[in-house]
Amino acid sequence: MTRLSIKKYRQTSVSGAAEDSPYQLVSEIFKQVLGSIAAAKGAISQNNIEKRNELLNKAIVLIGVLEGSLDFKNGGEISDNLAALYEYTTHLLFQANLNNSQSELDEALQLLLPIKSAWEQIPLDQQTKVSFSN
Repeated sequence: MTRLSIKKYRQTSVSGAAEDSPYQLVSEIFKQVLGSIAAAKGAISQNNIEKRNELLNKAIVLIGVLEGSLDFKNGGEISDNLAALYEYTTHLLFQANLNNSQSELDEALQLLLPIKSAWEQIPLDQQTKVSFSN
């Protein structure tokens, strides 16, 4: 699977986020990923396979954006751990899509919500120092 970088996401984003900071872009991506997963749970409840597939594919691509933009040179162990978490979460989403299962989606949400929460805890004066690779 081709991984998009955040810079590429910025160029193709429909949110018009061209002037957003890297911090704001990551926050927006997390919101979209979590929203897509939650909506996919609804699609499963409604037995809407096409919508579930569309939403989970979107979430997988966006997780790829997050993973592809990790700065392994400066991020060290944190980047390694996030990469492993993103890879596992992607696996869960593939399994949820394959099995039409909400349990994998619940697990993915439980993994991603604390990361999003931690991201939102970054102090304002540190947000401008956020950078990404690629």
